[in-house]
Amino acid sequence: MQLPVFRTIDETLCLLDKKNTQLEKIRRQVKRFWMNFFIDKQEAIVDVTSRVKGKESLREKIIRNRLYIEKDSPQQILADLSDLIGFAIECRFIDEENEILQELRSRFTIPSLTDDGYSRCEEDAHLFLELNSPQPQMQKNGFSIYRIDGYYVNHEEKVRFELQIKSLVHMFWGEIEHKLVYKNSNFYVYDNFMKEILASIMANLTILDKQLRIVYKQMDQMSRDGHGMSEHDFEQVIIKAINDLFLMKMSASIGFTLNIKNTSSILGHYLFIKDFRNESKNSDQVSRLFATFKKLNSVDLDFENEIRITGNFSSSDVFIDTLGNYLLSIINFDYDWYVFFKMLFVIEPGDDLEDFSLFLKVIKNYLVDSYWLDTSFARLPLAESEQIHHDLWKILADALVEIGSIRMIHDDKMIMINQAFVEFVNELEERVISYDDFRHYKEAYYEEWLKRIHRFF
Repeated sequence: MQLPVFRTIDETLCLLDKKNTQLEKIRRQVKRFWMNFFIDKQEAIVDVTSRVKGKESLREKIIRNRLYIEKDSPQQILADLSDLIGFAIECRFIDEENEILQELRSRFTIPSLTDDGYSRCEEDAHLFLELNSPQPQMQKNGFSIYRIDGYYVNHEEKVRFELQIKSLVHMFWGEIEHKLVYKNSNFYVYDNFMKEILASIMANLTILDKQLRIVYKQMDQMSRDGHGMSEHDFEQVIIKAINDLFLMKMSASIGFTLNIKNTSSILGHYLFIKDFRNESKNSDQVSRLFATFKKLNSVDLDFENEIRITGNFSSSDVFIDTLGNYLLSIINFDYDWYVFFKMLFVIEPGDDLEDFSLFLKVIKNYLVDSYWLDTSFARLPLAESEQIHHDLWKILADALVEIGSIRMIHDDKMIMINQAFVEFVNELEERVISYDDFRHYKEAYYEEWLKRIHRFF
């Protein structure tokens, strides 16, 4: 049975097909408008480019941005898509980007009748821009961009578009960064080095060719060097092997790839903790792991149909039982978790249900030291302290279920959760005088813990 996410994608792409003629007409009209709008600035304006969102790009965005969860229908996905149509005003120099923005602000001064923060100009009553937001905007990659939201009113229907203002340098840089970083999801072992070099390229485009050669040469050398690695470096090699393998398999299965660096990192860290931390890196386990990768390289993997686990899951451990049943309930609905467990079950050679249970045990032990928690509240009678331990494990699991996102098992998040939970339990140990006292305030304690853990997400 096909996953719900792909049914939503197919319906949305079908709707995009139906609207394509209309969208292309609007794109041409608005592009002509921009060419005429900047007729007096022809010397500064190099070009105006435009496009309607393509099928593959929309397909990726629906999954990347979890639109299949956040939006109620294909109609809403397209209606709320801020870059359904995209325009780029290309100018010569960086300082001209702000001049063009100020030109827009000086002429788009007529507020929309709906008072939604958008405004239009005298020349066109159908085209609206949101020009109140601070510009330039900061991107996730740390670089800035002039990006403006807009919409075009077509027979009372709002068709949203995105307007970018870019100098030749930023257009050039954008192409490089798009290809090397955003579209290239291959996991680089020394990611910080990559970022530093790319930042250097941005600051000094006159030596671009030389800098790119340094990047590729350095990355290739580091990826090939397997001698004298620290534990961290060895773990990164495992992560890179996982990432590269599954990117190739995902592309073959669904036609595109997601950025699975974090998922690969989680799995690599999980395998390292489970199999390698207390083992020699020359042991047979390492050979078996890479033999598994080699074997998987020759088989087809499916990233589109449901994961089916044979057997019924249950555990006497309240943490594992609570979190495990939740994950099973959303494994075929949340595509992030789906990809994660698809990868886990392929890598691990045993029964899927056993692998699932083992994964939960490793996560539990990584989040909280069981011995430490089981020796807390030692001044209370044994039966009472054990009941508190049970309830605290349940509180921790319930909070993770409420978070829901796969980010809960990212390494940095687990470290923060561990530190916060230790602090939380230590405070309770000072306050709680009996199990009856703990039970009386348990809901309040849970709400307090939720507030603390939500700070990390």
